[in-house]
Amino acid sequence: MATISKQNAKGMKKTLFTIFRVLIGIVLIGKISNWFLNYSDETNQILNAGMFTLIGIAYLVGGFIWDKKMTNVIFLICGIYLIAMNFIGNFGLKSIIGIVCILTPMLIARFSPDETHEKELVEN
Repeated sequence: MATISKQNAKGMKKTLFTIFRVLIGIVLIGKISNWFLNYSDETNQILNAGMFTLIGIAYLVGGFIWDKKMTNVIFLICGIYLIAMNFIGNFGLKSIIGIVCILTPMLIARFSPDETHEKELVEN
């Protein structure tokens, strides 16, 4: 069986991150250009689906980098919901749950203590 070397894995991560950034840029340009060009409803739905899917993917990846299991679970659940909400029909709480799933990981990341900074202070 072939194994992926650390160098190849690092290169693949870099490539995937670049692709992710390009996709985010395309969606952002599409959303901004909609203000001036007034795209059709179908185009707006595609842009919204792409935007929420990319945010969900970012939260899924973010769900594996935290030390606390509860934080990981919250990120994973929010990411899964943001991706899945594109494929489920409209219901009353869909938008409210979506807003909560977007804001919760952002607030956790913003207000969580930075452990590396605390370690540096202890070492100094």
